[in-house]
Amino acid sequence: MPRPPLIPPNQLLVWYQSGSITRKQWLAGMRLQLLQALTEIAEDGKNPEGALLERLRCRNAARRLTKKNSESELREVFMSLSLLDDFPPANYLWNADHLETPIHTMLREKRAPVLKFNDMEIHRLSAKLTIEYGGLKSKNRTRERISLRRDWRGVMVIEDREYLQKAP
Repeated sequence: MPRPPLIPPNQLLVWYQSGSITRKQWLAGMRLQLLQALTEIAEDGKNPEGALLERLRCRNAARRLTKKNSESELREVFMSLSLLDDFPPANYLWNADHLETPIHTMLREKRAPVLKFNDMEIHRLSAKLTIEYGGLKSKNRTRERISLRRDWRGVMVIEDREYLQKAP
């Protein structure tokens, strides 16, 4: 059975700073984030060949994305997606605004939960993308088409979400 999605650290911090959660709850959420990261590191240590292949796949996917769009545009879209409450992959996109974090670390090609960007068109005032996320098998993934637009502050916000395929 898949683990329930964790709340992204940036969302935990916003809730803590606004007083919605206590310091103890914030630290507990951050502890869960750390435990998940350490678990994945241990899995990579047990299967270094698989980890290397996944890293190469993700680098290739990041290269394909950066051919059509600049890295700053990708990071801006990723940050907009990370602020969605009902978007499970937000947990992998929350640090997209940290320039020292490579783009390929935010993608997951063949590692559960998968996060793939099948199609992405980013323009100055809008963006349209098709995202696939969820299980390893294609039938266990959710496929969405998301439209973003730039608001009056210059920030990309979600304009429309359409589910193309909902995971069972």
